Amino acid sequence: MRILALICAFLLLGAPAAHAGGWAVTYVDPVPSIQPSTTHTVGYWVLQHGTHPFSGDLGKTGLRFQSGTDSRSFTGVALAEPAHYAVTFALPAGTYEVFGLQGMFAEHPLGTLTVPGTLLVKPVDPQMVQGAGNTWPWQEIAPPLKKAADVSASPAPAAAVEPTGKPLPVWVVGLVVLGAAGLFLLLRKRLRPSGRR
Repeated sequence: MRILALICAFLLLGAPAAHAGGWAVTYVDPVPSIQPSTTHTVGYWVLQHGTHPFSGDLGKTGLRFQSGTDSRSFTGVALAEPAHYAVTFALPAGTYEVFGLQGMFAEHPLGTLTVPGTLLVKPVDPQMVQGAGNTWPWQEIAPPLKKAADVSASPAPAAAVEPTGKPLPVWVVGLVVLGAAGLFLLLRKRLRPSGRR
């Protein structure tokens, strides 16, 4: 039983910490083609649980661009709409992983930016979009949520959506479960005192 408890603990520790409590999701407004060493301003939304503005003091937000060991962070400023921000940045030519800096919440991976070029947006994990609020605090300018009939969640032509990978086939998951059960039974048999049968 100890082995089974250890396996369960390992699986639980491997789950994303964001799902254990508070988390946020960053959505980026349509991004134009980004040119090297040119100043660009991009709007973005930081929504708690992917659906609503955070009710407390969120702290500093922004975008972080990572290319190998080169990491560049740019702090955003709040706009008039709830949970809406803008950030200004300039980057040299290269390929960057882009992360939303979300104040008190963990960074959110947004996708890959090629300079010169476009932002390849990583789709948001549907499990991170939970708890739609009862109120809609936005007017004409709103985040790209499905709740707003007049707001499109699709990126602008300068951005592209990264295709999602295929899920593991059921037989692979079954083999993993069977292997774990077999290991458990083997260890249980070896650890059993020799007097008991």
